[in-house]
Order: sequence, then C-alpha cells, then structure tokens
Amino acid sequence: MATIVSIGVAVPPFIATQEDAKRFAINLYGETYKGNLDRLASVFENAMIQKRHFCVPVEWFASAKSFEEKNRLYLENALKLSEQAIERCLEKAQASVSEIDYLMFVSTTGLATPTMDARLMEKLPFRKTVRRLPLWGLGCAGGAASLSWARTIAEADSGASILIVATELCGLTFVRSDTSKAALIASALFADGSAAVLVQGERAKPKTQGIFPRVLATQTTTMPNSLDVMGWHFNEQGFNVILSQNVPEIVKSFLKDSVCKFLKQNNLKFESISHFIAHPGGAKVLDAYKTAFGLSDNHLRYAYEVLRDYGNMSAVTVLFILERFMASAIASGELGLLSALGPGFSAELLLLRWDET
Repeated sequence: MATIVSIGVAVPPFIATQEDAKRFAINLYGETYKGNLDRLASVFENAMIQKRHFCVPVEWFASAKSFEEKNRLYLENALKLSEQAIERCLEKAQASVSEIDYLMFVSTTGLATPTMDARLMEKLPFRKTVRRLPLWGLGCAGGAASLSWARTIAEADSGASILIVATELCGLTFVRSDTSKAALIASALFADGSAAVLVQGERAKPKTQGIFPRVLATQTTTMPNSLDVMGWHFNEQGFNVILSQNVPEIVKSFLKDSVCKFLKQNNLKFESISHFIAHPGGAKVLDAYKTAFGLSDNHLRYAYEVLRDYGNMSAVTVLFILERFMASAIASGELGLLSALGPGFSAELLLLRWDET
C-alpha cells in the first residue's frame, strides 16, 4: 500500500489578474471575433479565476516567440520551480533527496532530452542509483496518473520512497498567431506551477506522525474515438492547443460511468466517499461534476479555491488541491476519490483512505 506523505508546491513570480488577461485577449482576438466582443469577454469573466502565475511577465506575450525561445525558457524555469517544490515537500516530511529511490517527472508543456528528472539529479544530491521515470503527454491527468504509478511501484517495492515532481509552464505554449476558439479558451484558463509529492511504501515509515492518505486502488479508463478531445498540434511555432468544448458533457457521461464502475469494483457506493479531489478543468467542468454526482460547492471548495487563485496548471492542479485536503482535519478511516481527465482521452481515478501512522 502506498502512503502520500507530503506535498510541496511552488509558483513563479509573475502574476496576471483575470482582468489583465481579458484586456490582452480583447486586443489580440478582437479583430477575429469582431462584433462578438461581449461573448469574448465573458469567457474570462465566467472562468471563476482571479489571478494566475507565469514564469514570464504579461508583456512577454505581446509579441510572437519562436519555439526555440519558449523551450529554452521552459528548461530554465521548470528546473528552478521544481527545485522549490521538492525542497518544500521534503522539508514537510523531514526527509532528504538522498533517501529517494524513484524519481518521476511529469509535464506536457516543454521538451527535454536528457529529461528533467536527469537534470534535477545534476542539480540536487540524489543518489546516482535512483530509478528515473519521466511521464510526458498526460496533460491534466498527469498528476493523478503519477500517483497511480507510484502506488504500483510501492506495491512491488514496499520499502520505496518515491518522489513525484509535476511542473507545467502552460504560458510558454502560447502561440500568438493562433486565434482558434480552443486557443481563446486556453488563454482564459491555463497557468504555471509545480508540485512535488513524496509517496512511500508500507515498509518506509514516515518520519512525521499524523493522518495521511493511502492509495487503496486506481483505475485508468480511456474513451474510444477520443483522440481529438484534448492535446497538441505541433508546428514550427510550437504547441497549438486542441481542446474540445464537450469536456463538461464528457464528465456527465463518460466520467460518471467510469466512477460508478470503479466504486462497484471496490464494493463501495458513492455515499461512502467523504472527500472529492477533482481536477478543475474550468468552472464549467466543476458545474458538470456537481450535476453528475450531486455535489455541492462545499464538496468542491478546494477545487474552486485553487482555480480562483492559480487557474488551471494542467497536471499540477489536482496536487495543489490534494495538498489542501492533507492540511485539513480529516478523520482516520475516511475515504476520498481523486479524479482527473486528460489527453487520450482518459479518466484517472484513485481511491484514498486517510489512516493514522
């Protein structure tokens, strides 16, 4: 059984309010959507986001940038941000990088070979025998998927200490010449951030005492004929976003069906779940969660808070939300359901139980 011991988070220094983003978008997309500026503005106003963090100032987005420049910035900033998240995660756990046995790096917003986990090993005093596992291309599902893989590793190696680092610099994927609806929606939602998670197997006892979530079961379900729901189209300018407007409807149908089957396989009813750790793709996706599962705003309060304060940081977001759950007063034995959707198009589900160590 895998225990989630600690989570450390980090965001870059530059802040854009949603009002800043709306003004920028009206200037950029106004000619394309002439006569429909009210609807254009409403995309930003209805997103339920107040501010977002980026690794570059707002002015950087005003002119076209080459993919080479954007990826160089990704390498520099992802490394710095990842180090901050790792330091905060391990400080909470009273652990050091020398104790880590497995290192995962999760991202979908930049390219690196050698991969970022290898670069982190050059910067920080990891043991040179650490097993590395880079996970690329999972998008918003990456944070949840990495926790599932950590459980698989912990089941096979019960003494393992596994460090997950998820870092997304979504702002750097911005393509100024892309005036599609998908690009418009993305410019209203996505942001930068990093999270590091320490997961330990049964024999690797945490150094700190408390009530921690354990991963009891996981499930990945991939929707047939769904390659066009979410992803990237690559060209000489970089990453052009693919983002279907049907994601809220997919939550109500595909995700609901996946959750029902997952809980049934684990001999549980939906009423058995006390905590819902849901990746907020956006305000409409959270509305779809409420409709599909009969949830209240309070059930999703941490998802709303993270969306409001940080926007959608792709794979990182659900880990920010889980960190807030771990800092709250949750009784031993209570169950949680963690969920995220991403390119594939796949649903990642984890069943968690809070236990005292």
